[in-house]
Amino acid sequence: MPTELTQAIVTGYTDYRDDDRMLTLFSAEKGRIDCKARSCRKPTSKLLSCAQPFVFGEFELFVNNDRVTVNGCDVRETFYPLREDVDRFMIASVCTQLSNSVIGHDSPDEALFSLLYHILSFLAYSDSDPKDLLIAFLLHFLDHTGYRPSLTRCSICRRDVRSDAILFYSADAGGAVCAGCHSGGIPVSKLALEAMRRILLLKDEDLVRVVLKADLRAELFALLRGSCARMLGETDKGIVLLGQIA
Repeated sequence: MPTELTQAIVTGYTDYRDDDRMLTLFSAEKGRIDCKARSCRKPTSKLLSCAQPFVFGEFELFVNNDRVTVNGCDVRETFYPLREDVDRFMIASVCTQLSNSVIGHDSPDEALFSLLYHILSFLAYSDSDPKDLLIAFLLHFLDHTGYRPSLTRCSICRRDVRSDAILFYSADAGGAVCAGCHSGGIPVSKLALEAMRRILLLKDEDLVRVVLKADLRAELFALLRGSCARMLGETDKGIVLLGQIA
């Protein structure tokens, strides 16, 4: 039976039987991989260190028809500090779960993999506010999945709104909405729209530079949560977790 090697991040798991664990891996080359790690919860298991959330490594996978089993793993990064901070752990969980919601089996996605890897790194090892990193992730996540908010033109009439004094934001419409088209949106500041434009210009490795004031952070969080919920639905696991962040 064939075995294969792939670099991946553990984006989810479910305990199974007494000592096993079902893992969800995200591979840049192969997309989502659902696999079993046998006896990984035993203290002496060679798989104990790799069958944990957020672990990045090179996994050796045994493939038998549609069943995939983890034979071993060369762990490259555990992002261990995430386990020592409740807020950072929670936000890392949101990012991995949202990624799970959109990655497909046998669907390479190097761009989303890079975004997730960098955000986990910054959450674990930088002093950045974790919510700023979450906002950066959500905005680039929306962009990557084809739901980039309209920020310079009205989502409905498509008129340039950069000089408008009063603007609204509608997740249903897809972003900024002018006063003339406004129906059901929420007021949005020009500062929030400009902040989103600037964040979208950043490369993954520069997202650690995002620093927001408290009021702007709260505004952006509400807007982006609404857009993600509109895309995935309120019952999506990532959206449910997102709703638990204060």
